[in-house]
Amino acid sequence: MIIKLIAPLIVLILWFQNTNGQILTKNDIKLITDQIGNLINEHYVFQESKGRIVSEFEQKVKSGKYDAITNPDSLAGILSHDLKSISNDGHLYVRYLSTNDTVKKDVKDWEKQELEREIRSNYGFREVQILENNVGFIKITEFMHPQRAMQTAVAAMKLVENTDALIIDLRGNGGGYPGIMEYILNHYFDGPPTLLSTTFFGDSTLHPAPKYTSDLVYGKLRLGTPLYILIDNKTASAAEYFTYTLQAHKKAVVVGETSAGAANMNSFFPLPHNLRISISTASPINEITKTNWEQRGVQPDYPTNAEDAKDKSVKIIQSN
Repeated sequence: MIIKLIAPLIVLILWFQNTNGQILTKNDIKLITDQIGNLINEHYVFQESKGRIVSEFEQKVKSGKYDAITNPDSLAGILSHDLKSISNDGHLYVRYLSTNDTVKKDVKDWEKQELEREIRSNYGFREVQILENNVGFIKITEFMHPQRAMQTAVAAMKLVENTDALIIDLRGNGGGYPGIMEYILNHYFDGPPTLLSTTFFGDSTLHPAPKYTSDLVYGKLRLGTPLYILIDNKTASAAEYFTYTLQAHKKAVVVGETSAGAANMNSFFPLPHNLRISISTASPINEITKTNWEQRGVQPDYPTNAEDAKDKSVKIIQSN
């Protein structure tokens, strides 16, 4: 009876290992793990941390922990778990890239699909309203490609340019391209360009990159006009940069939940056998705070449940 149960189980395990089209050998796994250490050493943004990360990862490799994991998707999951645990960095992970025809077609047509998605979502601007007491409200679900989204951004800001206060809703906004959030941010600065942040890179051949405000504004500036930004735990990346920067310069009041805490910029590097690794390769440092929101998130001035953030902002505006 036991033999009859074991045989189908072995067949099931072998079938599962082959569902991704390949079985990794011990030598394959060594090639993958060796390259992971080399890539982290070469590209990881924090010089003071990468030596420890690589050392602790190599200890796990030498223990033989990964030698028996022959399924590439399973290996990617375990490597990701260990790398994140060692580094406490959500951008350090491994993914397996399927090679079936559907995925190949999706990758080939990604630009067309992105454009179609942008059009369907009105380039991220899902709501633009004038609320009671002449309060403007803009809901931005994503900062989309500036070359395609700029006209919509200009129209949205023009619609609310005569309001006495503005609420920008970034709840659920996971970030996106930088250009549109910079355009809106420019409305709250004047005079010579203001240094907002400096981005430092893990690649020693790249010089730090400063980011300044600009006079790119098609309409009225909003200097001194109350600005309220709504965030939640899914507000991330470029949306966090926008919020953190305006809050640091005392240009905005932030309402809602602590944001995701994704400040670092990541890049992808290929690994053997259709795997790739994401590595934090750059980190923006705010000129005012001399740090950023990585792992900590943007802290709201008025903490409240995400679903109550809009009503809370309206009440604050009315009380003022």
